[in-house]
Amino acid sequence: MKKMLYAAALIAALITLAAAQDVRAPQASLDREVDVRVPARAAVLGHPPVIHEPNPKYCKPCLFYAGDFDSNASDANGLANEFDVTISSGAAVYAPFKVPAGHTWTVTGLFTDNFLSAQVLDPATSPYEIRKGIPAAGGTGGTLVCSGSKHAVLRVTGLSDFGFNVYVVRVSGITGCTLPGGVKYWESVVPFCTNTGDSTCTNGYRGFEANDDGAMRRHVGNEPKNNSFFNSVFFGATWQPSSDQQSSSRFSDGVIGTSN
Repeated sequence: MKKMLYAAALIAALITLAAAQDVRAPQASLDREVDVRVPARAAVLGHPPVIHEPNPKYCKPCLFYAGDFDSNASDANGLANEFDVTISSGAAVYAPFKVPAGHTWTVTGLFTDNFLSAQVLDPATSPYEIRKGIPAAGGTGGTLVCSGSKHAVLRVTGLSDFGFNVYVVRVSGITGCTLPGGVKYWESVVPFCTNTGDSTCTNGYRGFEANDDGAMRRHVGNEPKNNSFFNSVFFGATWQPSSDQQSSSRFSDGVIGTSN
């Protein structure tokens, strides 16, 4: 009898252990989250040529757009950019852009292209930031230039990969944000889904900023490559170069406003 009880207890313990091992922790990189790995050192495999097309309708007047996500790129991917029930302390991608020398930009809107597990923002408010002077090695966030929190809207892009659709998360109505030229800046716009009364938010909602390696369709302006940063207490990243997480050279974001 004792042997039978021992055997039953052992089987129960093994089942519990197997179930625990089957539960994967959330991943910062989209390819790891869905367990489809982008090839190592993908950046050396080559990309299709840049394709120039009209500016996207959601970037008007368009000062800068990094370009559309390209699922045909050898290193197509996304990096955690979210504040939700799953990633409770948040994660943010900061992608660079340059304001041309001799020009001054007045920013009225910002956006990021994100893989979202659902077409939902709850609350429909997103924080935004523009920074400058982030060190090449990271470690600090440089100087905060513009920041705030604005009503956010989703725009369907028609793009998808990894079982996720890509949506534009855009904030507008920004005031008092003037960027002198000849300077490199970094921007972030983070989608929220923190409403615990919304089953979409509590049912594994995730968000990842899409990269734009590849054809960079509808590209406008200058985005330095291999110069983005990732900041997330949840993932143990303190202003970490995004290359520490994945091989993506650039991320898809944009700046709306006027130039003089």
